[in-house]
Amino acid sequence: MADRGVIMLQWLLATLHLLALGCGLGAIAARGRNLADQPDAPAWQRSLRANNWWHLALCLWLASGLPMLGQHPEQLWISGRLPPVALAKLLGCLLLFMQEWRSLSLLRQCRERLERGRLPADELRSRLYRASRRQLALLLLLLLLSTAWHAGLFNTP
Repeated sequence: MADRGVIMLQWLLATLHLLALGCGLGAIAARGRNLADQPDAPAWQRSLRANNWWHLALCLWLASGLPMLGQHPEQLWISGRLPPVALAKLLGCLLLFMQEWRSLSLLRQCRERLERGRLPADELRSRLYRASRRQLALLLLLLLLSTAWHAGLFNTP
């Protein structure tokens, strides 16, 4: 039987991971919702505040997910290969981070314009809105892949 402290740590990491996922889903949805129409300055501020929550959730998600990855290495490798669902989840995470990296410059431009008292251009709004929709879809896909992986579905090499 595993050490009680290890079990508690696993439980706390899993709880933090799920809380971060829920917070991130809500934050990305709020960011996109505030950018759906022609936003005014308060809507932009709400969107940027939601983006701050998304970044916090992303940090918590990584900080809890990476240690969990190392707790059960036997789940990562079946017959010397990654299971297809694990590979799909890792690729989905990579896509999500690439999407976020691309949107960082857009967010910086929006913040600069708002600090100068000007609303960001509609092109920035539409690009951020589309990025939010893509990230939301990717997060939901990652949720499905995670539950499939932990349920043992599609884990054949």
